[in-house]
Amino acid sequence: MRKKLRKEILRKIWHLNQMFIIFGYVALRYYFSERVATFGLVILLLIVMEFESIRLRWKLKIPGAFNILRKHEQYHATGMLYVVLSVIVCFAVFDFKIALIALLMGVFGDFVSAIIGIKYGKMRLKSGKSIEGFFAGFVMNMIVGGVFLWEYPIVALTMACVASVVELFTYKLDDNLTVPIFTGFSGQIVVLILGINLVQFTNPLQDLYSFFF
Repeated sequence: MRKKLRKEILRKIWHLNQMFIIFGYVALRYYFSERVATFGLVILLLIVMEFESIRLRWKLKIPGAFNILRKHEQYHATGMLYVVLSVIVCFAVFDFKIALIALLMGVFGDFVSAIIGIKYGKMRLKSGKSIEGFFAGFVMNMIVGGVFLWEYPIVALTMACVASVVELFTYKLDDNLTVPIFTGFSGQIVVLILGINLVQFTNPLQDLYSFFF
């Protein structure tokens, strides 16, 4: 159990590099343009695709101490490919703030859900995911939604629920892709139905400042 927890923690810490991708996009879009930022994401996607192609073609092995891949990822694409794809899709399709929150829920909700689920999970589904992890992830998703969408709690609640449920029941597909896209889609639908006018592009640091001060 301790070894499994350690590996999962290392794996989730590695997945936190998604934050660099997200805020790299934000910085490029803020200082240059949306087109330049999207082009940067496509370059990153090409790099990841080429790396995965080489790894799978030559059956490269990662040393045991650094191997955080799951069994099915040894001979298939890793989660990083789906991470980059989800960032591209979310920012291309959804309102900026909806896309940002969906991606952040995918990062932090999944992180908390996995760690709590492994350490304290008792009630488990066939996929191995736990109800305890589900609720822990939901709380974290609500925190993320509250920080960036405090003025529209119904949108934050909807997105947190969808993110948690999709993460819990994603089994065959990669949750790095399913969670952000389903979450962003649900948030966008609520925004359209309620006629909410979200600012298309903001500086996330300004949102954090306005939330706390």
